[in-house]
Amino acid sequence: MKVLGIETSSIIGGVAVCKDRNTVITRDFGTGMQHGKELVPTIKSIFKEIGWTLSNIDLISVDVGPGSYTGLRIGVTCAKVLAYALKKPVIGVPIFDIIAENYTINSTPICPVIDARRNHVYACIYNPNFISNKQAGKSTKWKKQSEFLVIKPVELLNMLPRPVIIFGDGVTNYKNIFQQKDIFIDKEEMAMPKPEYVALLGELMYSSGQRCKMEELAPLYLRQAEAIEKFEKEKG
Repeated sequence: MKVLGIETSSIIGGVAVCKDRNTVITRDFGTGMQHGKELVPTIKSIFKEIGWTLSNIDLISVDVGPGSYTGLRIGVTCAKVLAYALKKPVIGVPIFDIIAENYTINSTPICPVIDARRNHVYACIYNPNFISNKQAGKSTKWKKQSEFLVIKPVELLNMLPRPVIIFGDGVTNYKNIFQQKDIFIDKEEMAMPKPEYVALLGELMYSSGQRCKMEELAPLYLRQAEAIEKFEKEKG
């Protein structure tokens, strides 16, 4: 299966193409949240480089967040347009599953933590998913042990298993809360989603039977934008 992966929820963003669970090419955007400017030209560039056309793709996979509101809308809209024009299936991959794949499996649970602002973080707790060689490539490295959370840092602290490894800009901004015994804080960049994992996880989800109707594909916001919350608060 040939999969196009689109990642626009982070500050960098990028696209990747994978074939049969192997990365063919991956390309990051430049810095400065230029996703709207760089997404389509980058897709055209990598397909030209590998000698494929968009019609060769079997599946379009996109990071649905949570993350940048503007970035998510750009990525999801592009994925839906391509799916409609090419008559190809599309699937959304949550950012926490993508980030978890950055981490080498071990016996300690992990929890990526992303700053959601307004004294909240996005988070999800994962346990290692030890699998046999026969199952390798058919399962992810990590099993989700919590819902996708939007939560106050101190409330997340009370939910975390011990020991646990946590990482991301949500940890950096609330380090005074998370610096506890049996909580190991790793580098913030471990929480940067990679476009190749968007493609690889999309293929894995689709191959396992998961489907997404194009018209129902939407960003996973978890909470309203700050401007909307402010407006409703003033109105109420």
